[in-house]
Amino acid sequence: MNSSRELSDPERRVVGLKQVLRHARERELVKVYIAKDADEDIVEKLVRVCEEGGIAYDATLTMHQIGIASGIEVGSACAGVLKTKK
Repeated sequence: MNSSRELSDPERRVVGLKQVLRHARERELVKVYIAKDADEDIVEKLVRVCEEGGIAYDATLTMHQIGIASGIEVGSACAGVLKTKK
């Protein structure tokens, strides 16, 4: 599935470092998009949390692309796709 489709649904996405980290630590995400042009410390932290939690991640988009895909007017270092509720 492509990033635009996954991140376009406001009910299934979280945007921004604090939100993504919180949901990742709670194991509530199925995928995290990490901006390849984000600060190296942020990228490393997000990758570590994803790997520890077994969460898939994609680090091929820019902050601008993640912002557009998420429907926000500014760039974002990351965005996460929430698990569907049963």
